[in-house]
Amino acid sequence: MDTAKIESGLVDAGLSEYEAEAYLTLLDRGTMPAVDVAKRSSIPATRIYDILDDLEAAGYVETLEQDTLHARACDPTDVVDDLHERSQRIADVATEIEDRWERAPLGEHEMNVTKRAETVVDHAEDRIREASSVVDLAVTDEQLLAFEVAIERAVENDVVVRASIYETGNLETPITERSVTDRITEVRERTIPGPFLAVIDRTVACFAPTTRLPDPYGVLINDEIVSFVFQWYFQTCLWSVWETVSRSERAPTYVCLEALICDIAPFLSAGARITVRVDGIDTSMGAERRITGEISNVLYSGQSPIDPEPTMTQLSGQAALVVRTDDGPFSVGGWGAQMEDLEARRVVVENLYLPPGDRATHASP
Repeated sequence: MDTAKIESGLVDAGLSEYEAEAYLTLLDRGTMPAVDVAKRSSIPATRIYDILDDLEAAGYVETLEQDTLHARACDPTDVVDDLHERSQRIADVATEIEDRWERAPLGEHEMNVTKRAETVVDHAEDRIREASSVVDLAVTDEQLLAFEVAIERAVENDVVVRASIYETGNLETPITERSVTDRITEVRERTIPGPFLAVIDRTVACFAPTTRLPDPYGVLINDEIVSFVFQWYFQTCLWSVWETVSRSERAPTYVCLEALICDIAPFLSAGARITVRVDGIDTSMGAERRITGEISNVLYSGQSPIDPEPTMTQLSGQAALVVRTDDGPFSVGGWGAQMEDLEARRVVVENLYLPPGDRATHASP
């Protein structure tokens, strides 16, 4: 490093330009008469004694009374320690400024890309606490455990929480044996790692690719249309293909209409009568609405009478239920429904009756 940069750094550390120059002169040349320090620098001779006094008070140099005043640099240990401490404080401040900027609330219809995946995880935890309807999570067991308090708050607010987890093997007790999984509506376990993903209330998505990438990053989304893309990715790749390891004891609750259709289609084809409660949005008025009734039909793209059990691929186009209520039939669509009477936000299966012969028995998907 050249002398100019060192002087600039010392000025940043609190010395004046003259003090930095005098100190470096003594550091390079050892003990010198004060007047020679002035001669070998740009410091005026009339200022050199005051400059050396200030440096001595600060612990940078010491003066010696000989035939004339001499000065020499002190052991730099304390100076170096002070500079390291100042440097660390500045670095910490810089990191905190960056963190606070990245944690700032997202505006409406906004997408932010961050340089740190941890920022996305922290943001997701805050949004889980504030959730009002549904939370879908693709996480490691360690991340799920860290979210325990936030998940508990969401469940207290009657939020449906679904978690697709990957066991890292770093926990002494498996995550499926911990109390956090008892609070979650349904838990499925993946055998392969994947990205971090949280989709919250259909409007917020928090995504971070695997940290094995050379340049990890995160994406924070506050937009219903883009969040829908991530939710479909969650449903098809991180949820539907994996086995359930834990499920709450309350009535089967669905926040994905396509998943409901996949589950009930075999029962319907066998003659089951299924009663559901649907909480959703009236597509003609935009207001919240609840209906209760019996499913009378299932409609989806590519429907075939010889294939009563649709796949998620077949349901990727239009998929809907027809629910017969006391007020008449209602067509019920999934996320983003426009053609149907109701956009379903939550569907609860209240009863499922499958009559074997002359006797009706109760069953559940």
